Amino acid sequence: MSCSSENPDKLDSMTSHISLEALFDSHRLQGQLNMVKITLYFPFGLLLLLIRLLFSSLGLLILSLLPRTSYARRLIFRGICKVLGLIVQIDDKFFDRIAKLIIANHVSVLDRLAVNMMIPCNTIRKGFQIKDMNEVSCWKDADVGYSREITEDDIITLLTCTEGSAMPILNFPEDAMTNGKVGLLRFHPGIFSLNFTVQPVLIRIVSSFITISPSVLGSKVWLDILWLFFLPYTIYSLKILPSIAKLPNESLEDFSKRVQQSMANGLGAAATNYTSSDKVELVKRLQITTSIAASPSNYSGGSSIPELNQYSSVSFQTENAVSANSIAQLSLNTAAKTFGKTPKERMLSYQERKQNLIKAVRLKYLVKHNIK
Repeated sequence: MSCSSENPDKLDSMTSHISLEALFDSHRLQGQLNMVKITLYFPFGLLLLLIRLLFSSLGLLILSLLPRTSYARRLIFRGICKVLGLIVQIDDKFFDRIAKLIIANHVSVLDRLAVNMMIPCNTIRKGFQIKDMNEVSCWKDADVGYSREITEDDIITLLTCTEGSAMPILNFPEDAMTNGKVGLLRFHPGIFSLNFTVQPVLIRIVSSFITISPSVLGSKVWLDILWLFFLPYTIYSLKILPSIAKLPNESLEDFSKRVQQSMANGLGAAATNYTSSDKVELVKRLQITTSIAASPSNYSGGSSIPELNQYSSVSFQTENAVSANSIAQLSLNTAAKTFGKTPKERMLSYQERKQNLIKAVRLKYLVKHNIK
C-alpha cells in the first residue's frame, strides 16, 4: 500500500511548462506514413466496419435479452469485443480485491468497456449516480465533467451506494479524455471523500499498424467509436498499481493530488493543474477560430468593404485628390439626374446612388473626427 506524498509546490513547478493543448490530440492521423497507410487500407477498413456494425447490432440485441448476471451474456459479450477488434491485456500483479474504488485515467470512449472486461465493476455516471455497468451503453457520459461543488447529500448517496455494491466502483476523476501521453488533468476530489482505499489503473491504447488518436478535441463520441471499429484491432493495455489509502489528517485535495501524481509517474507523464473545464473552454475557442477561418473574407454585396477600407488610409486624400473643403461641402443628395427608361437602367442608377451615398457619409465622418 502506497503512502508516499508529494509537495504541491514541487508539482506546480514541474508542470508549469506544459501547455493545455499538449494534453489533447487535435488530429486523428499524424504523419505522412500514416496517411499513405490509411489510403491503402481504406477499402478493406470500410468493409470491415460494415461487417462489424452488422454483427455488433445482432450481438447487442441478443445481450439485451439475456439476464445481466448470466454467464452466457458475459461470454457472448467478450466474443463480440474480439470480433470488433478490441483486445484487452492486463497486468494485475497489485490487484487488491478489498479495494472498493477503482481510479483510471481516461483516453477513449470505450475505457469502461475495457476495464469491465477484466475487472467486473459498477460505474459512476453524471450526477454522481452509481449504476451497474451496462455493456450496451458503456460509452455514454464518456467525456462529461462533474460539478466540483459536491454536497454532503451527494457524499452520503455515494457512500450508501458504494457500500451496498458487491463490485468495486470505477471512476475517471479527470472528468474528460486526454491523450494520456503528456499529463493528467487535475482529479476531481469529490470521489475521494468516500475515504476508501483506492486502486489506480493505468490505461494505454496501442493501435494496429495505423497509428491514430482514439480521441480528438471536439470529436463526436460516435465518430471515435467508428474509427476504433475501422481499424483491424485496438489493444487496451491495463496496469494495476498498488492501492493507496488516505493518510490521517490528509485533506481530500492532497489525497487526490497524491493519487494523481502516482498515476502520472506510472504513465511517465505529468500531474497538471488543468481541469476538465479548461478543456471545455479550449474546445470552444477552437470552434470559434475554425468558424472565423471558414467564413468568407470578402463580402460581395451592394457595398464593397475593401473599397470602404481604402478610404481610411493616410493616402486617401492624395489618391482621390479631394481636399478637406470639398469634403465638407459634399452633398448627401444622391438623387438621379434622370429617371431610367428600363428596369436595368433604374437598377444601375440605384446602385450608383447607393455607392455615392456610402462614400459621402464615410468621407464626412473621417473629416469630422480627423481620422487619417
